[in-house]
Amino acid sequence: MTTAVEYPAGAPCWMEISVPELGRAKEFYGGLFGWEFDDRPYTLARLGPRRVAGLSEQWGTDTDPAEPAAWTVFLSTRDLDTALRTLTEAGGRLLAARQDIGDLGAMALARDPTGAALGLWQPDTLRGCEASGPGAPVWTEVASADIRATTAFLVRVFGCEPERVDGFDFVTLYSGGSPVLGVYGDDDRPRRDHAAWLTYFAVRSADAAAEYTRSAGGRVLRPAADSPYGRWCVLSDPFGARFAAVEPDEAA
Repeated sequence: MTTAVEYPAGAPCWMEISVPELGRAKEFYGGLFGWEFDDRPYTLARLGPRRVAGLSEQWGTDTDPAEPAAWTVFLSTRDLDTALRTLTEAGGRLLAARQDIGDLGAMALARDPTGAALGLWQPDTLRGCEASGPGAPVWTEVASADIRATTAFLVRVFGCEPERVDGFDFVTLYSGGSPVLGVYGDDDRPRRDHAAWLTYFAVRSADAAAEYTRSAGGRVLRPAADSPYGRWCVLSDPFGARFAAVEPDEAA
């Protein structure tokens, strides 16, 4: 079942990826998540009628072929211009200025003070991912070698409320009373460009997702294992883009 979703400020609302071979990416993610695709200059992945994510093919001169692909995470904001001013005041750096995308909304790209890339999205007719359940994102976190700096930045730009998790180097950010994002202290996780961000997609079976990924040319970076929030694994697609697959524990 899919349902429309509203996103408070600071919540990851949209994911997109640019890849060397769009056809291969569609085959991989379609087989893994059951996505269908609207073929336009900007390809929209769908679960039934609900839009889930965006895909595009890299321009040959725009990217370094040695760089792995990565999912870009867009955080929701009601006032993009104000958020961008606050972002620079908070030590962030603008990578791509505001761009209005028809009646869908407006976007910009930036880096936080630790160097992790992120997107900002001011919605209009596209609030963000419209689906829930298998094949849809259920959680996103960012790894940081300076968890305090990353948390302070996100709190200032988006007005989130932080809560430190006892016993772990992890902060949960709340917005509108709901948990929207995690900040994870980690010196080892690859963080070049936007690889710091990790999005968790719901699946019916984490083990099956890992096996499919192996057979379809991707990699299993963390084998499926149980957690208090459901069985999960960390995977990468055939282009090196990292993501997690999780069987959500409805009782968690």
